[in-house]
Amino acid sequence: MNIGAILAALAGLAIAAQVVVNTLGIRYLGVGALIGVSGVATAIAGFAVALFSHPEFTARATLWAIVSGVLGAFILGAIVLAAGRAGLAQTLSLVIASQLIAGLLIDRTGLFGPAAADFGLLKVFGVALILAGGLLVVRS
Repeated sequence: MNIGAILAALAGLAIAAQVVVNTLGIRYLGVGALIGVSGVATAIAGFAVALFSHPEFTARATLWAIVSGVLGAFILGAIVLAAGRAGLAQTLSLVIASQLIAGLLIDRTGLFGPAAADFGLLKVFGVALILAGGLLVVRS
């Protein structure tokens, strides 16, 4: 297994754990404060990592970082609220399904810079199986 696959699997585990931790945090802080505290923690960790690299603080790079932060705040709030109402398995099933569809479209079109990648019948079939599994989780 390559490092990319290991990191992706670990990120998936971290997302599931984060949703649970956020659901607990939202009970005491509310959505806005949870997102704010989470954002501050992310900023501190990010700037600590930046000390060891040479970030490019151009207007364009800063704009992408701001958009990323706004998307992150939305994602955090939406997943926590959805998990509190629909349950973790259903929420993550729908999140994963939408990520897969978006990922295929982004890969196919080359959106955001990477070269466009073809996907064959096996990749589409694999995604369809994952989507079918997600549908079973949502319907049960």
